[in-house]
Amino acid sequence: MPESPPATASRPAPPRLLSGTGGGRQATRTASTTATEATSFTATVPFKRPEATPSQAAADSAAAPLPRWLKGVVIGGVLLAVGMPVSVLLSRSMLVQSVLAEQSGSKAAMVCTGGDARALDDSSVLGWLFGGSYFQCGDWETRDARVQRERDQYEANYLARQRGRQGLN
Repeated sequence: MPESPPATASRPAPPRLLSGTGGGRQATRTASTTATEATSFTATVPFKRPEATPSQAAADSAAAPLPRWLKGVVIGGVLLAVGMPVSVLLSRSMLVQSVLAEQSGSKAAMVCTGGDARALDDSSVLGWLFGGSYFQCGDWETRDARVQRERDQYEANYLARQRGRQGLN
């Protein structure tokens, strides 16, 4: 015949909080401990939760954490809002560098020496972000003047190196 459980087993056990005290037993367990001793918590004290006042309950409900998916959406939106303009500005600066590098090897009579990249459609934010870019040259120089400037710059660098060597010797 099956035995009926004791009357105290139907009632849930009160919550307990670890107190950190050894309760008089040994602090370390030995190999001779039994399974019941290994699973029991001897250093516990009964734990009573404090009753919440109505003002605390309202504050707890107002400070409820956001769902995890909403945090992800907010963080993703912020990263997208910062990342898109940065990527557009970076691509435009690379466009300027590539055009100027291409112009530096040109044999043309007039050479572009400076300019900036602009949006094709500057009328809206979406046009600025997705409309594409073009290069607009701002500084022009003749080929002869450019060659002379490079010679002058090379000569100035050479003289500076020579002065540096004389100062060290």
